[in-house]
Amino acid sequence: MKKRLLSAMLAAAIVASAGLAGCSSGEGETSQASSGEGTAPGGQQKFDNVTLKYLNCWNGGFKNPSDTYNNEVAAAIRDKIGVTVEIEGIMMSETEKLNMVFASGDMPDIINGPYWGGDSGETQVFKKAAAEGRLLPLDDSIGNYENLKDSWQVGYVTEAFLENDLEDPRFNGHHYFIPSGIAASAENITNWGYGIFARKDIVEDIGVDPQSIKTTDDLYDFLVKVRDGGYQDVNGNAIIPASTFHEGWDLSGYSLNFKNKQLTNYVKQDDGTYTYYQLTDDWVNEQLFIWKLVNEGILDKECFKTTDAMAEQKAGNGTVAVFSLQYGTIVNATKATGLHQNHPEMRYIPIGPLNYASGEPLVQLEQKGSGGSGVYCFPTSCENLEAALTWFNYLNSEEGQLLAYYGFEGDTYEMVDGQPRLMPEILERKQAGDSTVDDELRERGINLYGAPATVLVRRVTWFGELNPGDADAADADVEAYKEMRPIEQVEGYPIDKLAMQYPEYDTVKSFLTEGTKESDTKQQAYFASTEEEARSMLEGYQEYLRTAEGGIMEDFLQYVTEQSKTRDDVVN
Repeated sequence: MKKRLLSAMLAAAIVASAGLAGCSSGEGETSQASSGEGTAPGGQQKFDNVTLKYLNCWNGGFKNPSDTYNNEVAAAIRDKIGVTVEIEGIMMSETEKLNMVFASGDMPDIINGPYWGGDSGETQVFKKAAAEGRLLPLDDSIGNYENLKDSWQVGYVTEAFLENDLEDPRFNGHHYFIPSGIAASAENITNWGYGIFARKDIVEDIGVDPQSIKTTDDLYDFLVKVRDGGYQDVNGNAIIPASTFHEGWDLSGYSLNFKNKQLTNYVKQDDGTYTYYQLTDDWVNEQLFIWKLVNEGILDKECFKTTDAMAEQKAGNGTVAVFSLQYGTIVNATKATGLHQNHPEMRYIPIGPLNYASGEPLVQLEQKGSGGSGVYCFPTSCENLEAALTWFNYLNSEEGQLLAYYGFEGDTYEMVDGQPRLMPEILERKQAGDSTVDDELRERGINLYGAPATVLVRRVTWFGELNPGDADAADADVEAYKEMRPIEQVEGYPIDKLAMQYPEYDTVKSFLTEGTKESDTKQQAYFASTEEEARSMLEGYQEYLRTAEGGIMEDFLQYVTEQSKTRDDVVN
């Protein structure tokens, strides 16, 4: 199937003229622009000053420069290809925003958003829009763009993601989405550095070897000593023993010891049958462990509703003794307040990492090839599809990535042994934790368009570092921790993709993965007055799963078990 697709794309590329018809426009600007002005240096088509609107649909906003049109990088891109893209972010649920955009018909030229595949709410909204004809098919266009056309290949994406999501049967053979941020090779995968981190002075005062903490029992014993130790933050205030960043991110780090090393929530039992993790005793015990941390005054009760700004302040003052999160996020917060520099004894250091339930050491488990990603798509309101694809194609070239991430040679970067490196004065500020340097660069458009345009990540291959400054300014402690929790890739067809082929999967999905019943139940259980009350709530949720929709769950899990026998490359 893949060979037939590529052949069709190449044929379309040969037949298509140099000036492919753009999407329908309003008042003639697109018609003029789509004819272009010929070809820019390097083979890029150049347009007659096309401006496109781009929705970056990721909750958290998008920090634009004060001038989105005339910042230096935008001007350099426009000079190269005659296209300017103005980006708008959001501060709300991605699913809600996508529903609003497609329902209203007030659509931008380009949308970027989460497309994790499977049951994710955002994926379903995107798929519905494509199936209803609200997005432009890319089949006849993308073969013309050297830096974009390979993004659907298995290896960059998984076979399961391609078959079930990028080539959903409802698309009738068309392609509507370009994956975003896909690692072109293993060396380009981001190691996020998730884990549990504690203030160094507290660890040393307690006298525990931080790497000896491998189980939740070890962690609990340590946290009790933290709670009872009478420790203070940099301002002399009592510490909070443990917390997270926004809305409980990443609470799961405290309880990973209850889980085995696998990609999905489907659990293979000793008799070869499959169940769902939420139906197991391990799931109940995992939630009861969190209940214990809340009930015994260890876990910050505010963490379930907190904001990143509030959490950053707590980290920056050393107010929280232990965090579960990405290490770099915590380190950056302490550098921003000066705690890192002025009170090195209070720096956060890694605990563990914890082991899996099986006793195996924790890793960052990744599928070989992306099993879900962000995507770029182009609504039918797009003013000029060809111009949009040309913009993406340029920014995915080595030249375009260099401009987007590093800026201008001799000004913001210099070439060292054939690779770009930030100028010494910029590196020095980054190493000191001066976040204003990033704001200043972004005001010029530098590191503004890279992430919102990248399809295949090749920066480590091209530049020797994933992000500008990594090779010289990356925090040594953070980099050392990433080696403690390395990336491990697994090959195979995830069982959850086979589960989706169940004839009544939409019915199962309606109670298994949609809505907030599970998260609401867990939070209610965490604040229960007794363990028995918490257990009753959790087991009540399990009974709900077993009996919902006439007890279809039993038949569904039997189907999953049978499907697992149809392939020899199934992974959990």
